[in-house]
Amino acid sequence: MRWQQAWEIGMEVVEALSPVCDRIMVAGSVRQGKAEPKDIEIVLIPALIERRVDLFTTEQVRSLDEMGLLELVEDRLVLDPEVKRDGPRYKRLMHMRTGAVVEVFAARPETWGYILALRTGPADFMHKLVTARAYGGAMPPGRCVKSGWMWRYSEGRMHELPTPTEVAFFREVEVPCWQPEERSAIRLAEFLGEAAR
Repeated sequence: MRWQQAWEIGMEVVEALSPVCDRIMVAGSVRQGKAEPKDIEIVLIPALIERRVDLFTTEQVRSLDEMGLLELVEDRLVLDPEVKRDGPRYKRLMHMRTGAVVEVFAARPETWGYILALRTGPADFMHKLVTARAYGGAMPPGRCVKSGWMWRYSEGRMHELPTPTEVAFFREVEVPCWQPEERSAIRLAEFLGEAAR
C-alpha cells in the first residue's frame, strides 16, 4: 500500500483508541516515511483500568484486553485470521476495508521510549542498536534489553532502567536520537566507527 493510505488507516486506529490510551502513536515504516509500508504499527500506553480480582480486591492494569481494544474498532478491524497474535501486549489485526495488517503494541510509561524506538525500526538498525558492543553492536557494557525493558547491571544484579521517551532510550545507548527517516544500520555503523576513534 502507499504511504498516504497507510497513514490514514493508522490515524483512523489512533482516533478510535485514543479515549482509552495515555499515549498512542503510529510507528513502523509509516513513521519512517517509507513509500510503500507493508503494515501499520501502533504503539500505545493503555490507560490504567481497575479490574476486580475477587469480592474484596481490585487491581489496576494496563492491557490491550482490559481496554476493550477489539470492541472499540469492531467495525474496522478484526484479528488476523491467518497469523494469530492476540496477547495482552500485542495484537495483530486486519483492516476490514483494505486488508492491511495493523499491529498494536502496548507499552508502559516507563518503557515507552524503548518500545517506540523498537517498533519504529528499521529492523536492521534496531538489531545493531540492541546488540552488545562486544559483538559489534551499540549497546554499552552493563546494559541490555529483554522482556520489553531496558536493563542496567550494577551492584551485582540487573535493574530495570526506565526509558519514558525515545530521547531517554537513545541517551542510555549513547547514540543520537536521529529522526525516524534518518535511522539506518549503515548510519549507526558509521557513528560507532567514528565514536571508537
